[in-house]
Amino acid sequence: MLEEATFDLGNRMIKVLMRSIAHDSRKHAEIFEALVELIRGESAPLTEEEYEKLEGTIKKHIEIESEMIKTITNLLEKLEKKRIAYILKYILDDEKRHHALLKGLQEVISKREVVTEFDWLDMAWKDVPFFF
Repeated sequence: MLEEATFDLGNRMIKVLMRSIAHDSRKHAEIFEALVELIRGESAPLTEEEYEKLEGTIKKHIEIESEMIKTITNLLEKLEKKRIAYILKYILDDEKRHHALLKGLQEVISKREVVTEFDWLDMAWKDVPFFF
């Protein structure tokens, strides 16, 4: 729906932001599907080859995320335009969440642990602030 609403928009920033939200919505749906599989015990364990492939990829992406966090933080310190700062903070928040999740995945993969349902949920949600 969001992508359809932005198809013929001339404003690229609004179009990109709306498509980003649509992408996140699809991503959330996939995460929920994977959680259902996990809860039902249908989640397949990783093979040794998969562990090895993921180790290098995750390590490299953690380095990239770390650099992005530093770069965006530096930009925000120098930036005076609030509209641009708002978008950069949005990206920075995403990068921080990705970084935290990747660090958790890296820990699990490096230990070759069997990950329980609680472990996955804890990894995904431990850094999310909840207000009750």
